[in-house]
Amino acid sequence: MKKVLSILFSAAVFLGIGSPTFAAENDYQKAIELIEKTNKEIDKKIEDAVGKADQLQSDYLLDIRKIEEGDQVVKLKGEREKALSDLESAKNDVKKQEELNKKLAEINTRLEEEQAKINSKITEINQEINDVTGKLMSGNDKDAQKIEEKINKLNQKLNEKSTKYDEKTSRFTKDLDKVIFDVYEVTLKMSDETIKKAAEKGVQAECSWKLVRFADKWVWIDPIRIVGC
Repeated sequence: MKKVLSILFSAAVFLGIGSPTFAAENDYQKAIELIEKTNKEIDKKIEDAVGKADQLQSDYLLDIRKIEEGDQVVKLKGEREKALSDLESAKNDVKKQEELNKKLAEINTRLEEEQAKINSKITEINQEINDVTGKLMSGNDKDAQKIEEKINKLNQKLNEKSTKYDEKTSRFTKDLDKVIFDVYEVTLKMSDETIKKAAEKGVQAECSWKLVRFADKWVWIDPIRIVGC
């Protein structure tokens, strides 16, 4: 009977001492798992945001090319790049090479024609500006105000690219800033909440800032690291 009581007493002492230790270890493990889970979720959100930023930049650069060169020129250059790539892949196919070389020659001809049209249009506008300016300076035309208005309209045509460029740049900057701001705010909130929950379980953690590239901008984002327990 004394042995039974002794065993029960020993078990009670063991459980009384062991339970808090076990609970503490369990809390620590849960805190670690929570931090790891949050960091994985943060990494995924950063990855998605970087993808969005890269796509925005790609679209923006394509828009700028279209403004600078014209839609048709950009399209033809894309066709030429593909034809050149196909030609590289068809090294051992003489017939295919002949077809692709013919296609390339046609594309280059069309490119030259499109570029000539653009140059001709610019030359035409400049010539018209010179003619109208000449009339204004010579004083042959009494209606100077109308001539000045016409000059302004012609100059506006020449400045169309600059205006479109500014609009596209402003839009790209605004959209990119929103992507960055959103992921920054969301991940910071996730870090703060997890750090508080980890502290409740006896684990001290803090934001571990890392530099991330979003298109042409670099931003500090905040995964979590353990600093003590």
